[in-house]
Amino acid sequence: MGIEAFAHALPSVRHSAADLARLTGADERFIVEKIGLEGRYVLGPDETGVSLSAEACRVLFARFPELASEVDLLIVVTQTPDRRLPQNSAGLAAALGLRPSLAAFDISLGCSGYVYALTVAEGFLAATGKDVGVVVTCDPYSRIIAPADKDTNCIFGDAATVTLVRSGKGRGRVLATDFGTRGEDGDAICIPAGGAARPLVGAAASPDIPADALRLHMQGRAVFNFVNSIVPESIHRCLEKAGAKLEDIDLFALHQGSRYMLESMARRVGIPADRLLINMDRYGNTVSSSIPLLLSEVDAEGALSGRTVLMSGFGVGLSWATAVVRF
Repeated sequence: MGIEAFAHALPSVRHSAADLARLTGADERFIVEKIGLEGRYVLGPDETGVSLSAEACRVLFARFPELASEVDLLIVVTQTPDRRLPQNSAGLAAALGLRPSLAAFDISLGCSGYVYALTVAEGFLAATGKDVGVVVTCDPYSRIIAPADKDTNCIFGDAATVTLVRSGKGRGRVLATDFGTRGEDGDAICIPAGGAARPLVGAAASPDIPADALRLHMQGRAVFNFVNSIVPESIHRCLEKAGAKLEDIDLFALHQGSRYMLESMARRVGIPADRLLINMDRYGNTVSSSIPLLLSEVDAEGALSGRTVLMSGFGVGLSWATAVVRF
């Protein structure tokens, strides 16, 4: 499988760090200097995950006019679908007018989901003999965050990306991957209710579920410790599998959890500052979109071809996924 092209789209509403400080009561200087966020975008009242995903796809399709009739596989990575049922990929396929014979499904993973989805796409295309796939990411966490919660609302932003992959050809080749999940600590990032264990409707519904149990909860310190203990090991394992050394990597596209987390982990791994991609100052933590958003911007500048990139996503689960890709 080869990774051929990227595109992305941003929603209509932008919040500055000052806006977030007013909403949450957090210190604006802390938001800018520690979290690393100067501004972020969120869905407007008339926007949805499907509509933003469709916007990103149309940007890509404008560059490849025949693509809409060629897509064999559509994967949407999201943990915040527009509805519990049906899947966002079905709605997106309809919005784009894609042919009914394509395979379309969602992957319910957040910050590690993009690397997982690339691997799933590669395996699916190889197993079915199909040729063209698109991997879409869109996790509008703004719809599951309490506006006054400084632990989450000062971090996350919304964005959608799309990656075109082709069987047997393309500029980007995955050289090695590394995956893992520490499920026993998964509640460090969670929405406590609303699923089948604590449903809102039906015979098993709990009449006293508070609204607070339906929003995103995150234990920042636990996530930080997880990232700094597990992800450096994953990066080194993936490098070893690829037969590469740290100095062989031109660019590091790591999940944009927070600037402090990124820089702390980079020091632990030994990543040179000039090779570490950072854009969360403009977008915040866009969950599954953070890695492809980095790649889309670098590619738009013509700075991706000929480079070897290490990408690593980590978060909900607690899961991680690392890959070395040569463009």
